[in-house]
Amino acid sequence: MEQIFETAEIHHLDNTGFVPDGDCPGAVSDVLGMDLATEAQREIASWKGYAPTPLHVLSSTARSAGVRSLYYKDEGARFAPGSFKALGGAYAVQQLLRQEIGRLSGEKLSLADIRAGRFPELAQGITVATATDGNHGRSVAWGAGRFGCRCVIYVHREVSEGRCRAMADYGAEVIRVDGNYDDSVRRAQSDAT
Repeated sequence: MEQIFETAEIHHLDNTGFVPDGDCPGAVSDVLGMDLATEAQREIASWKGYAPTPLHVLSSTARSAGVRSLYYKDEGARFAPGSFKALGGAYAVQQLLRQEIGRLSGEKLSLADIRAGRFPELAQGITVATATDGNHGRSVAWGAGRFGCRCVIYVHREVSEGRCRAMADYGAEVIRVDGNYDDSVRRAQSDAT
């Protein structure tokens, strides 16, 4: 595996927003706080088929790059879509279904309820939609199939047929929009509304 990395480029960027030994700003922690990240990690780890991804040590590449150590996290076998991006969109679908099925059923539902497939008839009547260049839409489509709802993905004219097929293979209806990514976002919003 290390042979593919013949040259190395070293970059260092300072994170000027880093707050040492402090909490992140409220506006950020409301959507990306540690409590929410821990909840998401705990839930995703409970999904059938979950396994930690392997971390490969790239010793000779690290030496040639002049760094102490270098690791490669191999996401290729993570769930069906095989990418870390497969997690966020699918988790968002699960959260949205929890909220909407809870509203429709009048019950306070947990993520475990959605994972277990409670209220399949309600889930089947819900459609999630998003615009994408490919990876995010694939995650949403996979999550919709996993949790039993309908999915519509909007793509712009430059998205490859392969990416469209990958989303359709998970059961999504893929709608190509003439224009760019922003046009597909506007069309997704308009149709969803």
